[in-house]
Amino acid sequence: MGTHLHSLLERQDEELTNSHAFSIDPKPHLDTSTPLSGGELDSLMNNHFKYVIDVLNDGLFYMTDPHHVFFYNPAFYQQFGLETGVQPIKQWLDRIHPLDRQNFEAQIAEHIQGEECKKITQYRVRKSNGQYIWIAGEGISKTLDGKRFLIGCHRDISDSKLMDTYLQQAAFRDNASGLSNAQKLAVDLEALKLASNDHHSLIYIHLEDIRSYLSIHGPQILRNLMGHLLSSLDALSDTFVDIYRVRSDDFAILVQGHYDSEQIEQLGQRILTTYLDSIQANGYLWGNDIGIGILPNFDVQLTSEELIKIASQTSQFSREKQQNQLAIYHHSTKQKVDRHFYIERELSRAISDNTLSVRFQPIIDAQKCVIASFEALVRWHDSEIGPIFPDEFISVAEKKGLIVELGYLVFNKACQFIKRYQETHQSQVRVNVNVSVLQLLNSQFPEQVKRIADEYGIETSQIVLELTETVILDGDKNAVSQLHRLDQFGFRLSLDDFGAGYTSLNSFFELPLKQIKVDKLMAWKSLDNPSTFQYLRFITQLCHANNVDVVIEGIENAAMQRTFTEMGANYLQGFWFAKPLCLASASHVTLI
Repeated sequence: MGTHLHSLLERQDEELTNSHAFSIDPKPHLDTSTPLSGGELDSLMNNHFKYVIDVLNDGLFYMTDPHHVFFYNPAFYQQFGLETGVQPIKQWLDRIHPLDRQNFEAQIAEHIQGEECKKITQYRVRKSNGQYIWIAGEGISKTLDGKRFLIGCHRDISDSKLMDTYLQQAAFRDNASGLSNAQKLAVDLEALKLASNDHHSLIYIHLEDIRSYLSIHGPQILRNLMGHLLSSLDALSDTFVDIYRVRSDDFAILVQGHYDSEQIEQLGQRILTTYLDSIQANGYLWGNDIGIGILPNFDVQLTSEELIKIASQTSQFSREKQQNQLAIYHHSTKQKVDRHFYIERELSRAISDNTLSVRFQPIIDAQKCVIASFEALVRWHDSEIGPIFPDEFISVAEKKGLIVELGYLVFNKACQFIKRYQETHQSQVRVNVNVSVLQLLNSQFPEQVKRIADEYGIETSQIVLELTETVILDGDKNAVSQLHRLDQFGFRLSLDDFGAGYTSLNSFFELPLKQIKVDKLMAWKSLDNPSTFQYLRFITQLCHANNVDVVIEGIENAAMQRTFTEMGANYLQGFWFAKPLCLASASHVTLI
């Protein structure tokens, strides 16, 4: 049968070459009563074979040059308003979707003129009613008896494409918001590697506590926030490639176009301002805790994971370190972001490798002006970036769940110092050690620190445990219970950073506290504010009446020393007296 098909195509090829038209022989009568010879059967097959095509769902085409095409099967091509038979190729091109046309023309020319091969092309074709359907054109180029031709079929693949589109939307769409998701963002970022040299920036937005709002108020709150965020973006004239919901609380915007430093900051500020104005205009008391990080004009050769990570970290930095809730990853901010997340990455290793050190700052007897005790203060000197300050890594330790491990490291170092001091001077020394909320609320904490003190052979009364104001003044029953257990074990308890936050003394003197440490900011403020100073004097007198010592932090000059000594403070602490000392230096200091 293949031989007869070739014969048919050769005959039609010759007719097309000569006249660009095909003639169809009259259909002969088939007499089934008389057996046919082999030659008669071949003749019937040659003449009738083309009608077999009419029962197929696919269209069949045949070409010998790039300018004309012969269409078989009217049932298929009539939907496009095309007649069967020879047609100018332009009739087909005019029906191909404009976005697919150029690629189709290039492939046809290559297919006819190139080596013999089989190719499949997918593109959209317009029907007579104006609707586009997806077509798969499968063709094979051949040379027969020195003549070159292309034969193939057209198949409607719209249903398959529809399913592909559905699956793609399911894979790349966030169901709750209807926005593109993180997978789609990754695909779009990777696709930029093959795109033109257009500049792109990535904006990363974090809306705090969306998950909490969802659990309390339901999905409607997410729709409300989405409405405000999208409306604020719609109000801008910038070119947004797409908007993505990356995680529950996180959104990203891929922006096209070059922005200088001032322009990109203005864009971020417009998004922030427009969104907050929309929230406020509707009277919402939630959804305004937002952080925006921008990675401007990024290098498209970076991986999508790297780009998303940088933008996400910049957004996180904007919430934790920037008062204006906006950070742009360039210039000095880039260095700050990199430093912040280097600390996050390396802190766990520093704790486990015991590369953090503990310094001991003297606490001075205000009346005698001699060293009375020390406070243990953790320090970190990194081999790569040098000194890292406590206000940089303590908050990281709390956020990353490392504060308990860090707290025990400092407690052990304090016990080592006390033991060494006793062995050197044959006298006792007292050391203040900070305790985190997470440590205090651990049910085993009192027994754990008692066990460590016993292992070093030191008295628990030599250790003053400093606790933050909010922990012990909020009336938490578990915290209060822990305080009494620590007091029973002999530890002295101190209220740290008094005056730094909300202060209430309703139940203060009911707790087993032996000391309060006045925050340096409150101490400094009292020097210029008579009301604050009078309040601090009152607190000092009240503490003395209840056998509670008062320590003033942040003493930086002789005038401050004199002022707070006259006020009645028991102890003073600050750089005016001494910076924190290493263990060896502190061990050689003689106490009163």
